[in-house]
Amino acid sequence: MMDNLLHGRFDVDPDTVGKEGFLRDGRVYAYWGIFPALLRLPLILLPNGLHIDITRLSCAIAAVIMFFINYQSVRYIGKYALQNSPWMKKLLLVAVSFTGVQICFLRPSIYQEVCLWSLVFGMFFVQWAVRASLQPEETPKALIWMAVASALALLTRVSMGIGLYASESLFGLLVLWRCWRNTSGADAPLLRSWLRHCAMAILILVVGVVLTGIINFERWGNPLTFANYNLYLFNTEFPDRLVRTTRYGLFNVQRIPLGILYFFFPVWAFQNADGHLFLQDSFSRLIDAAELPPSSFFLTDGFFLLLGSMFIISLMRQRRQEPNVRGSSIAIMAGLTIPAILMLMAISMNFRYRAEFYPIMLYCGFMGAVAVAKNFHDSKLLKSVSISLVVIGVISSHFVLLLYDLSKFGPGSLLIKHGVVNYYLSHIGLNS
Repeated sequence: MMDNLLHGRFDVDPDTVGKEGFLRDGRVYAYWGIFPALLRLPLILLPNGLHIDITRLSCAIAAVIMFFINYQSVRYIGKYALQNSPWMKKLLLVAVSFTGVQICFLRPSIYQEVCLWSLVFGMFFVQWAVRASLQPEETPKALIWMAVASALALLTRVSMGIGLYASESLFGLLVLWRCWRNTSGADAPLLRSWLRHCAMAILILVVGVVLTGIINFERWGNPLTFANYNLYLFNTEFPDRLVRTTRYGLFNVQRIPLGILYFFFPVWAFQNADGHLFLQDSFSRLIDAAELPPSSFFLTDGFFLLLGSMFIISLMRQRRQEPNVRGSSIAIMAGLTIPAILMLMAISMNFRYRAEFYPIMLYCGFMGAVAVAKNFHDSKLLKSVSISLVVIGVISSHFVLLLYDLSKFGPGSLLIKHGVVNYYLSHIGLNS
């Protein structure tokens, strides 16, 4: 992709992308955003550099940056609100280091690379969203960095980008409304500063949209099209996919119950008494592929789900939240929820799509840690439950990573006809 971009083209080498490509007007295109390709730009300085495979290196760099961002987020809220709850800060550090988002996706692949870098931008967005929510004076600077994260995410993975754009837009509109309300009493230089930052954030967002529109137009002939699955080369191997896409679309609300099962209650991977997979008819009718391994956010990220629930409860009890915190949080959460909802409705349910849930999950989790520290810091029961959930998260995240490394890409139902347990035992040589 980088090689062709340097020559002003947006197609890719058919031999490189294989059947993951899209054939249009005699050229093959990929649906991935261009940011991972831009990471290869320094390779042009090396002899035959663009033919060097740096997928593993890129994935590793993304994982390290993501850890550093989340570590900084924990340090920030620890300094801001967790002085009376050192146990909470310690648990957060363990959770962002050894559970969920930091562990489960450490399987280098070109698919995973895109998701990891979109997570980097998602986590960077969350860091500044938390700062803006907790300390309004951070808002002008936050608007700029959140816009940068949104634009880069859109150039990497559209589902993540849409969520960040929506969150930034709703939060930005809230900021502008507050500026308008305070025009009579606010300090004029301060107000002008806020408006300048808003204008800069809008400019960054517009640049991101324009660049994405140009790329989409060059690839598909339409600036609003991110991928045309009627042109997908894999349709030749799975002709039922084109029929399913035509009938139900790429996103459909009918899939939400199946999506909830896939991401939270993975009963689909186990057989019933008749030897068939649970709900296989529904999955086969509505979904192209439910990918291995089976997993649940309740196991890998139960601690953040608990904190997020505590935060939502505190928002419902308005007296426990400052009005600015409440309004900002609702605006940010509304946008960050979009990628997760899209994945619940998606025509394919792949393990890496769990990445879209983490921005909303960690935002609510970090904010929930602050709410717990303010209102429930002396609860021994909550502390015990939190410790248990972190321990479960560490163990289950590493176990799921092991399963992910053993799993083949593609429809899981075709791989586990003899049972999901037998499938993994055969991979480690314990079942012939």
